Amino acid sequence: MSDERRRDPAPRAYTDETIVVPRRPPQPGVAPRRRATPRRRIWPIVRNTLLGLLTGAVLLAGLAYWQVSTIAAAITTRDVRPAAFGLGAGSNILIIGTDERVGFPAEGVRGDTLVVAHYDTLGRWVNLLSIPRDTQVGLPDIGETKINVAYGQGYGRAEELYGAGTSPQQGGMALAAQTVEGLLKLRDRGQGVDHIAVINFDGFARIIDALGGVTIDVPRYILDTEYPTEDFGITTVEFQPGLQRMNGETALIYARTRHDSSDFERGARQQQVMRAIVEQARSQGPLGLLIAAPQLREGLEGAVATTLPFARPDQLLGLLWLAGGLNPNEIGQVRLGPEIDPLFQEIGSNLIWSEAGIGAAVDGLLARPTPASVADEQARVQVLNGTDTAGLANKISFELEDQGFTVLTPGNALANAERTLIYDRTGKPQTARALASALGAAVQQGSPEGLDTEADIVVILGADAVE
Repeated sequence: MSDERRRDPAPRAYTDETIVVPRRPPQPGVAPRRRATPRRRIWPIVRNTLLGLLTGAVLLAGLAYWQVSTIAAAITTRDVRPAAFGLGAGSNILIIGTDERVGFPAEGVRGDTLVVAHYDTLGRWVNLLSIPRDTQVGLPDIGETKINVAYGQGYGRAEELYGAGTSPQQGGMALAAQTVEGLLKLRDRGQGVDHIAVINFDGFARIIDALGGVTIDVPRYILDTEYPTEDFGITTVEFQPGLQRMNGETALIYARTRHDSSDFERGARQQQVMRAIVEQARSQGPLGLLIAAPQLREGLEGAVATTLPFARPDQLLGLLWLAGGLNPNEIGQVRLGPEIDPLFQEIGSNLIWSEAGIGAAVDGLLARPTPASVADEQARVQVLNGTDTAGLANKISFELEDQGFTVLTPGNALANAERTLIYDRTGKPQTARALASALGAAVQQGSPEGLDTEADIVVILGADAVE
């Protein structure tokens, strides 16, 4: 072969022309090679993502349960009562608010607030029953006295009443629960106070602060010139009507004040604050509560104690199920008051309730709130003019009558009001809500003080009703 034929060919010049490589024809007996599809490339990504999310969820759930367990360890206490549990469906928990003052453990240890909460975890509903602290009951070795004394007696005689090793707090909780059971005759209904929770007022404020505050719709102007202070003095507090954001200290004052109103209105405010706490906790969602858990634990420790074993898996799952379907605006509210027991007596400052009145209150506590229609409730409505505008009550009464409400003869309120307020006196929630929607007003349980009327619902028109 010549040197010229062995010589490398001249380098090819690059051009913009596209070079087309012909596809090799398939060879007989040889399967063609398949190119990787996008589907095969995506699946590992999807799988790893799902595994990552599942791992994160498990870790988050574990962290949440750890937080719940640490809170439970700090506040759960032993129930020292014999036969401590109720016998019926659902559960009843007695919530006791004490006025034990920091630095003065021997002073003022009383159950200042008593609320029985009946909750049905499967049905996802809750009712609250407020018991006035001036309710008269009989206590061992004391006789007839106010029910708020029961906690202090159990506190001071804990080991004497419930055996060695019983702490003062456990004794107070036990005697208060037994006293409430006896007053309401829950055992006659196959019920009982299943669990107890006690919270001092300092802890109440800290819980609200840990949740970031609560929103309260104050129904009327409140002025209390004798509000008790921590150093056993008094001060003046006031609340303007309207929707407002409250921190823990302010909400506590709002719930406790009573010198400008009755103890019955005080009970309604306490229930209002409880519902606001539930609404605030619900609005934060599980992640928000998990973030707030350390602060909640700090606020609860030393200020709250309960016999409810809420960290137990079955209890925790039940409470989570209840909370997931509970609308705070539909929590039933019952008060042991004149509107439910017209036969009650007031002897000195003690309140004595009739058997019929107590029976009606317990009926309301244990009955599931039913969404009866306005027509079914057959509520009688009376409109009172709380303004200087003559004829306003007549005008609104005619308008409500045209809308289908049963309206009694209108009249004048005992005092002027800045905002319109609806008083549900006998438990007609659907009618009360319909009136609230029609008038843009707030609803309050109970009756205006000093009013004698046959109406189920009283509407007091405020300055906001004047066009």
